[in-house]
Amino acid sequence: MATPCNSGYTECAKFLAGEAADVFKYVAVGTGTGQGAAHTKLAAETEVAGMARVAADTCKTVKTTIDNDTHQLIEKFTAGAAVHIKEAGAFNNAVKDLGDMLMVGDLAPSADMAINDTLTITLQTQIKGA
Repeated sequence: MATPCNSGYTECAKFLAGEAADVFKYVAVGTGTGQGAAHTKLAAETEVAGMARVAADTCKTVKTTIDNDTHQLIEKFTAGAAVHIKEAGAFNNAVKDLGDMLMVGDLAPSADMAINDTLTITLQTQIKGA
C-alpha cells in the first residue's frame, strides 16, 4: 500500500493555485524500504538494469468513488539485468533524487527480477474529502 507524502500534498495544493506547474507523471523504483509521509525521495532509487525513473506509460484520472477522483500512473519496467525491486514512488521530476514525491510504497512481495523480466507498477492517489 502506498503512503501519501507531505511534499506531494504541498505541491498539489500549489498546482491548484497556479503556483506550481510540475505534473506528477514520473515513476521510480528502488532497492530500499521504509519511506513514509515525511520523506522526499526513495530510500534507494535505482537507475540500473533499465529501471531508471521514467514518465509513466499511463497518466490519467480514474474513478474510485466518483468519476475522475483518483490520479493513476502505470509503468511497465523491463529488467536489463538481475535486480531486486522493493519500493516505488511517484514524482513530478524526471531526474533521480529531484522533484517532489507524491507517494511511496514498499512492494509486498518485493520483485526479484531476472534479465527481461517485466514489472508493472500502478500508483493511485485519491483526491477526496474526509
